Amino acid sequence: MTNSAKYYIWLTLALGYSGTKPKAIHKLYNSIEEFYNGGESEWRLSGILNNKDIEALSSTPLTQAYDVIARCNALGITILSFDDVDYPAKLYEIYDPPAVLYMKGKLPDFSTRLTIAMVGTRNATVYGKMTSHLLSGALAKVGVIIVSGGAVGIDSLSHTAALEVDGTTLCVLGCGINYNYLPQNRKMRENIAVKGAVISEYPPDYPPGRYTFPERNRIISGLSDGVVVVEAGMKSGSLITARLAMEQGRDVFAVMGNITSPYSQGANKLIKDGAIPVTEFTDIIENYPQFSITAEPESPVIPIPKHKTNIDVSDNARKVYEVITADPIHIDSITSLSGLPVNVVLQAITELELEELIALDKGRMYQLI
Repeated sequence: MTNSAKYYIWLTLALGYSGTKPKAIHKLYNSIEEFYNGGESEWRLSGILNNKDIEALSSTPLTQAYDVIARCNALGITILSFDDVDYPAKLYEIYDPPAVLYMKGKLPDFSTRLTIAMVGTRNATVYGKMTSHLLSGALAKVGVIIVSGGAVGIDSLSHTAALEVDGTTLCVLGCGINYNYLPQNRKMRENIAVKGAVISEYPPDYPPGRYTFPERNRIISGLSDGVVVVEAGMKSGSLITARLAMEQGRDVFAVMGNITSPYSQGANKLIKDGAIPVTEFTDIIENYPQFSITAEPESPVIPIPKHKTNIDVSDNARKVYEVITADPIHIDSITSLSGLPVNVVLQAITELELEELIALDKGRMYQLI
């Protein structure tokens, strides 16, 4: 942490955690301390701030920044600001970079390694889960840095896949690092910080809000060379990240999905609008010849589930099993094709799920696993 960090923290506490004004101030003044000491008259002369901003700066004491620093020191959280040599250069390039980053872990060398963001729906289908896991694992295994947002669904699967192959992954949160966000993912975040980093633009205990997750999306794309949308509906927040990536001059990729699935409509539309289609991990890395890829694993072709033989289930469960396919099939179709009463089909499905032979997808759809 540099000495100037306290002034940038003060600036964000007063003006908020996103926006273009911190970068404008950083570029105009020789130092943030010079800006701070200039006082209200200098702030007005800067031409950057309005009356509301100046009032907020005047009413925010620097001691509040010291309180944040003390809290970070107690929690082992690193603070990076614009003046820190470790502040990511590619993130500073975006239109509205965060003046302060709070971090657990260590940032990798972005200049020598390809960085790819993996984003998608929280309500991933079986296909989306399998695809994000395979792609992220394959990319991380060849040295690609995986960036995502730490949420359930595609985010967590992408982080976990990178960790499984001892890869590097970065988690950008939409709340403070110490906030009890998704307790079930706490261990995952701890593991991420060992080789990668957990990052936030918010002070340690800052709660998530309506705008914090959309705001953090610019950091996910800003840290990355390209963004991969794995699975997303038409109103998915992942499409916000894709739009921000395009505005920032990043590449946008999308995984081709089932045209009948509402969970693939957003990703498929991105492809129609010019996103690079992805069917395997090499579709991504071949766009970045400037980065040295350490090795090349086998392409992660998604295996098509097939019916297993010698299964120990009831006769009715076997009949139901035979009509369920690798593609999701609705419960009504299963009932019709099996010729069994609905209550019998439901019992059979429960039996097959317990035996881990089938899985529930969205909308009362089932498929082989």
